[in-house]
Amino acid sequence: MAKAIRYTSLAAAIAACLSTGVNANQQSSEEKANDLLDMERIIVTGGTGRGLTKLESSVSITTLNADQLSREQALGTADLLEVVPGFWVEDSGGETNNNVAPRGLRGGEGFRYIGVQEDGLPVVYDGVWVDFYQRQDITIEHMEAVRGGTSGLLTTNGPAAMVNFITRKPDDMEEATLRFTAADYGLYRTDLYYGTPIGDDWKMAVGGYYRVSDGVRNTEFTADQGGQLRVTLMREFDKGSLTLSAKHLNDHTTFFVPIPLQDQQNPKGIPGVDPKFGTLIGNDQRRLDYLQKDGSYLTHDLKDGQHTQFSTLGYNLDWELNDNWLLNAAGRYSSFENDMYILLNFDNSTLVDANSRLEYQDVQNMLTTFSDDGAVKAMYRFVGSEQLLQNPETLNGNGLVTTSYPLYSRYDAEQFVNKLSVTYEGEQHSLTMGWLFAYVDADSLPVDKWESQFLTEVRDNARRLDIVAVDNNNNVVGQLTDRGSTGYAPGWGQATAFGTTTSHSFFINEEFQVTDDLRLDGGLRYEILSLDSTASGTLFAQPVNGAFDENGNDIDNNLANNYVDMPSHKFYNKQSDESELAWTLGFNYTLNDTTAFFARYADAFEMPRLLSHGQTIHSGENAAFNETVNLTFSEFGARFSGDTFSTSATLFQTKFKDLTERNFTGDDGAVANQTIDTVTTGIEFEAVWQPISDLRFDLTGVAQNPEMEGFDQNYSHWEGNQVKRTPKVQLRLTPTYYFDNGDVYLTAHYLGDRFSDGENKFELPAYMTVDAGINYHFTDHLKLHVKATNLTNEIGLTEGNPRAINDQQAGFEYYYARPILGRTVSASITLDF
Repeated sequence: MAKAIRYTSLAAAIAACLSTGVNANQQSSEEKANDLLDMERIIVTGGTGRGLTKLESSVSITTLNADQLSREQALGTADLLEVVPGFWVEDSGGETNNNVAPRGLRGGEGFRYIGVQEDGLPVVYDGVWVDFYQRQDITIEHMEAVRGGTSGLLTTNGPAAMVNFITRKPDDMEEATLRFTAADYGLYRTDLYYGTPIGDDWKMAVGGYYRVSDGVRNTEFTADQGGQLRVTLMREFDKGSLTLSAKHLNDHTTFFVPIPLQDQQNPKGIPGVDPKFGTLIGNDQRRLDYLQKDGSYLTHDLKDGQHTQFSTLGYNLDWELNDNWLLNAAGRYSSFENDMYILLNFDNSTLVDANSRLEYQDVQNMLTTFSDDGAVKAMYRFVGSEQLLQNPETLNGNGLVTTSYPLYSRYDAEQFVNKLSVTYEGEQHSLTMGWLFAYVDADSLPVDKWESQFLTEVRDNARRLDIVAVDNNNNVVGQLTDRGSTGYAPGWGQATAFGTTTSHSFFINEEFQVTDDLRLDGGLRYEILSLDSTASGTLFAQPVNGAFDENGNDIDNNLANNYVDMPSHKFYNKQSDESELAWTLGFNYTLNDTTAFFARYADAFEMPRLLSHGQTIHSGENAAFNETVNLTFSEFGARFSGDTFSTSATLFQTKFKDLTERNFTGDDGAVANQTIDTVTTGIEFEAVWQPISDLRFDLTGVAQNPEMEGFDQNYSHWEGNQVKRTPKVQLRLTPTYYFDNGDVYLTAHYLGDRFSDGENKFELPAYMTVDAGINYHFTDHLKLHVKATNLTNEIGLTEGNPRAINDQQAGFEYYYARPILGRTVSASITLDF
């Protein structure tokens, strides 16, 4: 009913807005349509010379201008990158903490191997959780995304792709933009941009956003809340320009994890769980208590969720030293704070028939322990109401119970990056030499802390359950669990870690115009990296103060609140010094004003990450940083720019070497790692056809064959399997019809079959989503945008159960998987002053 009321209110608001626009100024469809693929756009990403257009470049690049960014109305950074061909996006986790995989790399890796930049500088040196820090609002002027190409040369830890968000700069005239957005899932958002000259030479701009949201999946509390503010100062000189910038982000987001489903061939919900809008997260699990060594309890609040605080100060200086020499100096100081508190599921076997769970050995042991107190049977009791559950098999229409695994981690670091380059521009060539420096000082590394395990029912907004021992009169005489917790000492660790990263990259790139039609380029980057990390071990199963009397007897007949894990006072230190060389060669041949060919070969790398020490902390003295990952890629592409048709297509082959394949091997969270390679061959393409001025078709896609190689004898039967969570085919078709006051569009996105497991037994079926929207211009300064996503409420799975034991996910009647979000409708009003 609440959702229906929100739909009605939203529709009424839209109708009211439309009714005011009857006399709006008319605009032609030609003015509305964008240039086909922006082939004449001057690009700043992927090259070092000035004045290079997309048609003339030797890299596979996709660009989105401000209008295109606005039309996407992306939920987050990952959601936006779905428009880039060759990228596989898993954006079902909410606004942040999602996954984007380039050119055949498996899903589930966050933004690894993609160098995300803002104004040409890395947002996060090693790419960890970058979508926490890089947010979308109207202060972003346009985006440029390079796949392969020179990404391994011109940025750090982005060997497979480079995405550059270029911010809006103040103009010579005062201007402002104000946008209000609302959605049917309780989203309210305001975006602001204001720019103005402040004197003869200086200009300034201020902007950002603030929003609150209940979340597409109903958590019973405000899931997302916060915003960011950006300030820019710019000074023009005769010989160049200086830009100073500052930004602060303070935001909370909720992370949506896999939910219980049934029928692996044709995924559907189970009774009690809505696969489109539901989540097991709810108010009963919002504030969970965690036992401490002194007997007190620490409480975490799920409403805090993923709390990110991010501040930056930066500068950029462009200076013409003389007619041939150019200087660029840019730097940014960043302060990162991210407290992540989320609830996860574990293996599919944790979806258990409620009656069967009462037959487990730990329950039988409990009954034996409390037999002298009159225990005769075990029952479930709701934690909140303390009501005993009389008939578990009818619980929520599914009769299931499960276990959730709260996880907490903290990242607290300071980062400084600086880039200095000089460019010589002659009549035929452009030579750039530079140095890129990065320093990270992390007071707290995001070491995963599995706080406990909590037993719950299986339904939307699940309630916690205790397993208790009762006598013949149903009086509780003992407990197996504490406030739903099955124990605070599961043996998964409470480690802490900190450390530093120091990186120096030296690069050189030459772009040589051999003839009017042929342009060659080549370059190399040599990086020297030093890592220094310190981390504690874990003291397992430490007795809680006051849990036992002087005779060693449990004082409260509660088996779960007697022991805790805690960080040890012993610390391990690891240092590592690495050096790697990346290089690339490419060319572009312009056949005529409309057609060009390009090709490239590159050898690139991803450096070890400081975070990896925390991930291997249980190894103690043998803990090590992850190894360097190398990749090579070859590509050949063609571009055509015509009056009614434009296209860009690239044949590619990417080889990732020495990737770590992670498989959980037991319910204690142990992980078995092995090193493999992947090889992906395919074609990616963009095309625009505008047969008449009022009608346009945009098509992007990729067809590829991603395979895994190099397994050891224990997993040799996986050799040649499809890279898990990675599709072979993706297509995205958007027809747009332009009318005098705006346009209406439809987007169909097809995603081919994938496999959630390396063994290729658990297939994630192909699916297609349909979005639709309308842009209506009341005047040149007042615009309305209405967009509906996933109109058909498709239950498409982006991942199965990544925490499954031995990666075995197939063959379960009920299983965990993460579907895409259900249908949403949003509307925004934009005012330009």
